[in-house]
Amino acid sequence: MSLARSAPATLAPAHTRRRVLVRLGGAAATLGGAAGMACAAPGGEPAPAAPTGRRADLRVHVVKKTDVSDWIEQGLQQNIDDWKTKHPNLNVTLELHGTWTDTYFPQVIAISASGQLGDLVWYPPRHRSHIAWGTKYGIVRDLNPIAKAAKYDMGQFYKGATEQNTAEGKQYWLSYISEPIVPLMAYNKTKVQQLGLGLPKDDWTFDDLAEWAKRGTTATTFGYYRGDSGAAPFASGPYLRQWGVEPVDATGKKATFLDTREAFVQALTYRHNLMNVWKVSPNPRDGAINQGDLFGKEQRLLAAEVWPFRIQLYPKDYTEFETDFVLTPTVKKGERRRSMLNEHVFGITTASKTPEEAFAFLSWISGKEMNVQGLAQAFKGPIARPDVWADPRIADKWPTYKKLRPVMEGIEPDYVVANFRGEEFDRAASWARLERGEVPVLEAANEIQRLSQEVLAKDPA
Repeated sequence: MSLARSAPATLAPAHTRRRVLVRLGGAAATLGGAAGMACAAPGGEPAPAAPTGRRADLRVHVVKKTDVSDWIEQGLQQNIDDWKTKHPNLNVTLELHGTWTDTYFPQVIAISASGQLGDLVWYPPRHRSHIAWGTKYGIVRDLNPIAKAAKYDMGQFYKGATEQNTAEGKQYWLSYISEPIVPLMAYNKTKVQQLGLGLPKDDWTFDDLAEWAKRGTTATTFGYYRGDSGAAPFASGPYLRQWGVEPVDATGKKATFLDTREAFVQALTYRHNLMNVWKVSPNPRDGAINQGDLFGKEQRLLAAEVWPFRIQLYPKDYTEFETDFVLTPTVKKGERRRSMLNEHVFGITTASKTPEEAFAFLSWISGKEMNVQGLAQAFKGPIARPDVWADPRIADKWPTYKKLRPVMEGIEPDYVVANFRGEEFDRAASWARLERGEVPVLEAANEIQRLSQEVLAKDPA
């Protein structure tokens, strides 16, 4: 799962829509052709019908990405849940803006400034950065009045996701991908059994993991790598929360790493020791770490922390051995498992002349069947809908989702960076130098607190 970037501080120079598309080599994909083969199962959640029955050409701003543009294109081609059949007068055009936010954000904001924005926009939030597009920039509108008029139940998503997409009673975004951040450890079950180590367990503590990793580390094999959880407070958010550390206060204006100094130091010490004392993990000091190669191609890594989408991908990509998954450890055995929400979301623009029709499309891509099929076909990650997590087609095909379901039911929203400088905050709060052994733990803890507070003190982005 990719991470989001915070909103740019200034508006890029305005571009006309034509100039943006020419610069992208005509990358916009028009998907309003003949309906493809239906792939819907009975009982799917239908999107609200377009209230007026009028024709509408919906423009959707997205990135070129398997789980975003590619899956939406597939959904339209497959006519999932008969959406195209039910909405024959709605034509959807996906306008692509590169592959990630470094191109997407400047282009969409420039198009908005030029008055040529389409009907829906995608956003991958980090620390509530997406709320700026509803409040500061005025790019997206409150969905609640549209949903009410369409008699659409906004309560069909988990509370944590609704809270994350809402500010001052206005919900600006609807979930498209919503998942616990790095809640799992993938391991090479075949090799672990060959080595006689004993299989990892869901109730392990961090101490249990360290002892196991020590036994599994040899001259040619690493026992464990923190992997997808990274060296910054976004992907490692659940890890920090498990230790009782919250990076910022409720206002999002004060860095609070040192409010729980002892716990923060313990969390940093554990990560430092994995790479520099116990040496059970590859160290970035020795060069770039390719987790996929180490785990799959070379089989030199026994276990690594992973995003949920790897539940579908690892068994498909690595067929020479059996991959299995366990929940990430806790500090103490049996304690409450902490979590944090990662999302990709869509909103309806304030520029849209047909917001009701745009909502019909939005509620479809955020609906049950579109997301059950997205998981079943291994195109995308899960969504914050209880009916998707409970669907037997998912649990039967991917049993690991059964053990993740209680984590999702108790999901906590991402914390707030009030000035919307979420990515900048994460860079400042990185402990990569600590992992490389370049700075002592106590010095790193103090440095992270100081640099993080400097970011929070800046003017809003």
